[in-house]
Amino acid sequence: MAAETHTVGIAVVGFGNAGAQHVAAVQALPGVRLAAVVESDPAAARRAREAGLPVRPLSEALADPGTDAVAVCLPPGHRPAVLADAVAAGKHLIIEKLPARLPAELDEILAASARAELFSTVMFQHRFALPGPLRDEAPERFADAVGSLLISRPRSADHYREGWRAEPEAAVGGVSVHLGAHYLDLACQLLGEPVAITCLSRTDAVAGIDTELSGHIAFRSGARLTVTVTCRAAARFEQLTVLGRQDWVEVRAGATAGEVDGRPLAAPARPAAELRQDVYRELADALRGGPAPDLSRLDRSSGVVRILDGLLHSVVGANRQVAA
Repeated sequence: MAAETHTVGIAVVGFGNAGAQHVAAVQALPGVRLAAVVESDPAAARRAREAGLPVRPLSEALADPGTDAVAVCLPPGHRPAVLADAVAAGKHLIIEKLPARLPAELDEILAASARAELFSTVMFQHRFALPGPLRDEAPERFADAVGSLLISRPRSADHYREGWRAEPEAAVGGVSVHLGAHYLDLACQLLGEPVAITCLSRTDAVAGIDTELSGHIAFRSGARLTVTVTCRAAARFEQLTVLGRQDWVEVRAGATAGEVDGRPLAAPARPAAELRQDVYRELADALRGGPAPDLSRLDRSSGVVRILDGLLHSVVGANRQVAA
């Protein structure tokens, strides 16, 4: 185990919007340092240097014994080789959402990390906003629940017709992945393992890149969830509602309300920047000898990866069963 006084070094691969957010989270935490920014795009690398950040080649960052973990902030389709190299170099992982394009790809990352005895974590930071009673035994608590998820964030369709965002192999999908993934992940934390996924309707900017999608998900717990994600409406809106036999919960724009065990439950929204720091803090604490990461564990992402695979790759109206 690392010493309690160990300063945890993080290399951030990719300095786009997500990478910049990771860098800010790393720089905000005591006992965590930015070991490197890895960026192949000359303009983005120049921005990083102008900000005073240590821009280094990937091979150099991975060879550095002061690099404990690698945060991979590339588009999903551009990550596999970097993840493989990081694991081969013995580096722990923080992966930006969506962590894998397909369930099989996620399984490969998890298996490789386990063989190397490395921690693998994911930047689904909104898990840390759930109040304590919703973090434990949630699927059992909400067995047979009904739920709805509605997300709207205005975007021009042209946003999904340019660069890597227009390429299904790189981006995986459009609004369902890039706007819906966080709340779909929260739904899985509450409702458990999905077993059947039906895409009810979808509209694409280009083939495979959705601008509006509706679907239905059935969970092993008996819960059912209807989902709509769109960028075609003017309103910005995010709401997940789950109604159980006795308990209920609503997460709206990051704030949580509900009733659990007969008692009111309320938690205000927290800034996303603080929640990202929680992800890094959990990993850093583990690397200093504390408990292994829990909320940020990559294996807790299997549900959302399966749901998005089902919604994006099934025929509209067809019920797709999920393999156990």
